[in-house]
Amino acid sequence: MDEAGTARSPHARRHGAWPSALLCIALLLALACGLQRWTHGFEVWTFEGRRELQWRAGELRAQAVDLRDSNARKPRLWGEQEGASAAYLVDFVYLRCASVCRALGSEFQRLQGELAAAPPGRPVHLVSISFDVARDDAGALARYAAEQRADPRLWTLAAPRSADDAQTLLRSLGVIVVPDGEGGYVHNGDIHLLDARGTLRGVFTLDQAEQALQAARRLAGVGQVR
Repeated sequence: MDEAGTARSPHARRHGAWPSALLCIALLLALACGLQRWTHGFEVWTFEGRRELQWRAGELRAQAVDLRDSNARKPRLWGEQEGASAAYLVDFVYLRCASVCRALGSEFQRLQGELAAAPPGRPVHLVSISFDVARDDAGALARYAAEQRADPRLWTLAAPRSADDAQTLLRSLGVIVVPDGEGGYVHNGDIHLLDARGTLRGVFTLDQAEQALQAARRLAGVGQVR
């Protein structure tokens, strides 16, 4: 290489570094913008925190999907249809689950007793939805309903008609379900309060089942809040 070429090399390298530097800056700015949007102005860093902000803002609404019950019929739940209840308490389960799902079933059975003792009108309805559509068919739903002594006037047990519908419904409410690698699932055991249109109006943990019922009664405009 001649002296002129040698002299130009550092200068060329300096100019060649600028596009890389600008690309890095652009990527960092894009990442910062994405984080700001995802964390609501860098205020929320957990999925549950973000979901809480969304449902409090009324941004989460149950996607309308086809459901099937233990008689292979399509239940009439939230939405625009006539006869919808004023409030729904909804949990998401899979029927082979022997832990949190069974505990939710016991709590819903207890809440069903409270609803049965309330004045007629049934403005609050319980709903258990299985996301394990491959296994939880009409027969499995019927057995679970019998085991839990579920009164269909108060408590609907159903499953989406397809795995895609199940994922659509779960995503619309911000519910996370992950296979555990052993044939089961890891999922939250929350109780979801939905209004007559399917908008998520509250999220309660298992040990807040009574508070969930009181909130549902407030939403429906009935009953006394303790």
